[in-house]
Amino acid sequence: MLVISRKAGEALVLTCPSGERIEVMVTDIRRVGTGRPYVKLGIEAPRAVLVRRDELPEVYTEGHANAADRDHE
Repeated sequence: MLVISRKAGEALVLTCPSGERIEVMVTDIRRVGTGRPYVKLGIEAPRAVLVRRDELPEVYTEGHANAADRDHE
């Protein structure tokens, strides 16, 4: 696993073998109470790229992928 530090407003770019780019930007970092920091990310990716939170079940994301396929028809 590659671990990269970023501040709010900074981004990292992933380039797929096909040449498509995925940009992940840290849009906000806040500390809620005395707990851990809360980080908001902005993601720009081609529509064909499935972006999901890890805690969501695969079944949910399969339906989303099918909907994205219909958008491109």
